[in-house]
Amino acid sequence: MKKSTSRHTKRTTTARPTPTVSSSLLKHLPPAQRRALQRTVVLVGATFGTFLLLSLYSKAHAAGGSYVVDDGGINDPGQCNIDTWYKSGRHKAASGETVLSADCTPTSLPAVQLGADINRSRDDGEHTTMLSPHLKASIFTREELGLEAAVVAQAHVATDRRHAFDGADLAVPLTYTPFTPLRLTVSAGWYHAHNDGAPSEGRTWGGGVEYDVLKSLTLVAERFGQQNGDQGWQAGPRLHIGKNLDIDLVAGQHLSGDRDRWFTTGATVRF
Repeated sequence: MKKSTSRHTKRTTTARPTPTVSSSLLKHLPPAQRRALQRTVVLVGATFGTFLLLSLYSKAHAAGGSYVVDDGGINDPGQCNIDTWYKSGRHKAASGETVLSADCTPTSLPAVQLGADINRSRDDGEHTTMLSPHLKASIFTREELGLEAAVVAQAHVATDRRHAFDGADLAVPLTYTPFTPLRLTVSAGWYHAHNDGAPSEGRTWGGGVEYDVLKSLTLVAERFGQQNGDQGWQAGPRLHIGKNLDIDLVAGQHLSGDRDRWFTTGATVRF
């Protein structure tokens, strides 16, 4: 955290209006897009400031965050992480989602990671809040071979509608590290979705790659899909600010349906 550099010297200054996101260059944007951009800027600023303070007491690692394909590793015993991100559709200014996620590995259960997500989404003016408890258990770790595998189970519960149960997911990710800067992950699983009274289920799959370009920069990319459902990709840089904080900038696109594109900003902190 940077220290204040203000000086206790009196000055006579002329008051000037504080510039806002909606001024100058942005004033020609449609009102809905301007409001969406303002919310994004406020969220990024608040997220960065909050995690900059927390970073004094934490240590950030790669993987996780807003990426769909989980990896085969879990937190060290006694270690926790908090992730937060905001996702906005490129062509749908009235749609987006904000997620806060937390995970911990108890010292009494060193092979199990417990956590939950809170997802607040909006679509054409309608808001939905989803609570998703999840469990991740290590299957095996072979450091000499660079292999890690785990099983991940997650349930989804809507907090603001009569039929609360929204679905469940199960996945088995495997991560291979052929050499230190490079990590490759493949994942296979199953999903069940309530779909407003029209249940569906099927297989899920995904693959991801992480490459440490610099000590302060990792490039992340993934491809994912589900049977009779969405397919898509995501990619972007992960910035490591010191040893304590990660910032994600992610662009993605669905490869089925309306082929919607999105942009995500997020942060990860561990303690």
